[in-house]
Amino acid sequence: MPTSHTVPSTTRIQGWFEGLPAPWQEQALRLRDLLLEASPQMVETWKYGIPFYEHRRWMCYLSLQKKGLVLGFVEGVHLGDPEGLFAPTDHAQIRHYLPPPAPAPLPEGALRRLIQQAVDLNERLVQEKLGKARRKRRTRGGR
Repeated sequence: MPTSHTVPSTTRIQGWFEGLPAPWQEQALRLRDLLLEASPQMVETWKYGIPFYEHRRWMCYLSLQKKGLVLGFVEGVHLGDPEGLFAPTDHAQIRHYLPPPAPAPLPEGALRRLIQQAVDLNERLVQEKLGKARRKRRTRGGR
């Protein structure tokens, strides 16, 4: 049972969404829906004071920064961006999508394709890691 000092992550996540300024709340909730719909294995977690989305490993997060709402892709450097969704960033690995404030529409088709690409990348990275672990066990004399 949680103590008075512990707040469940689902409560924190919901509170984060509810605390967003009006122009960003609608966009953040829609991005959340797109992320959770992308894979039955998608998990929403609370890390570093923001919602993270994991498909078998960290995939992306939502954050409110000075420039506005950010959808950050942890392995974004490995994602293609044929539709030009990513904003310039100083991060080596992470890539950001900066949605417009409501009521501007989100490019949902392009976002669905980008999110699916990130799911597929995470799946491939997990499989590669598992393959390396199997090969390592075999070279040590395991089966």
